[in-house]
Amino acid sequence: MAILLTGSARAQVVTHPLDPEGLAASRAGWSAIQAGHAQEAAQHFQAAITHDPDVSTYHLGAGVAAFQLGQRAAARGFLEAALRLDPGLTPASVLLGQILYRQGDLEGAVQVYADALTRAPGDKMLTEHLDAWRKEAALHEDFQRSMSTNFTILFEGPAEQPLAQKALEALEAAYWRIGGALGTYPSDVITVVLYTEQQFQDVTRSPGWAAGLYDGRIKVPVQGALDHPAEFERVLAHELTHAFVYSLATRGVPQWLNEGLAGVFERTDLTWARDIVKDARTLVPLDRLHGDFSGFSPDEARLVYAEGALAARYLLDQAGPAPVVSLLMDLNNGVGFETAFNQRILIPYRDFAANWAAQAR
Repeated sequence: MAILLTGSARAQVVTHPLDPEGLAASRAGWSAIQAGHAQEAAQHFQAAITHDPDVSTYHLGAGVAAFQLGQRAAARGFLEAALRLDPGLTPASVLLGQILYRQGDLEGAVQVYADALTRAPGDKMLTEHLDAWRKEAALHEDFQRSMSTNFTILFEGPAEQPLAQKALEALEAAYWRIGGALGTYPSDVITVVLYTEQQFQDVTRSPGWAAGLYDGRIKVPVQGALDHPAEFERVLAHELTHAFVYSLATRGVPQWLNEGLAGVFERTDLTWARDIVKDARTLVPLDRLHGDFSGFSPDEARLVYAEGALAARYLLDQAGPAPVVSLLMDLNNGVGFETAFNQRILIPYRDFAANWAAQAR
């Protein structure tokens, strides 16, 4: 009997001697994951599986690599295989649940985490996510659905049917507009949930200034949407852009670029952003806008969202959409942001940030 220690920091009991070449490939795979080289890791884990297909952590590693490469269907298959071999492999359950949730399979995500908790009782992360997802699932039980080729809309009842139809039409129009501009489209059907204001706050825990959220699903509060259709369409287009970005890069995207692209594609006129930036006493440097924006006050949020939109527009104007898409794909493959930026945009990131700041004022 051999004990296999992996990058998942968990010991697996294997009832047969491990193939030395498979073990070496697995170790190389975890080293590649830690170095951010997902494609290399995928090759190592595939080799490990070929040598010994009954080791669950090899499938876990292949699932992690596939997820980092944006190959979510493949990642799901590897993780499900890992859990068939070892139902108690918690890291596989954690990632599989997140993938299912982002694919719109809330019920499947709940089941995966519920099963995992029976084998890892007291796990705080599993417990918190499972509680939140169960509340969300209970809320959705009575929701109705409207569907198109690219979207599934969840809404509360017959009274919201006209709004759901308007959302579907606006999203389809934005889908082809954004995809045409970037030259790429998400492969998955996108789930959109229309909430009341209170439901939105209860489910998302977003800051009070948030008009929508994308967390694998587009979530939008719809109070007053019929009275302000342009604002409703703007929010939908903004959150849809996040879905486009996520389809290209599941990690590594600076928040100014993620929110900036959403600001660019939510509407054609960026006068609002220019006015905010011109009125600001000082700008926040782009290198301080790589992290989450949720901690900003409403006034601070207005400024950093405006900065992001103008910086993303400047980037698209200077480089064109194709290099920006390639940049996002590099980030998904684990390339560091400045390295990817310098290679794809052909200007040092620091110079770009300084040039943008100079012309923005």
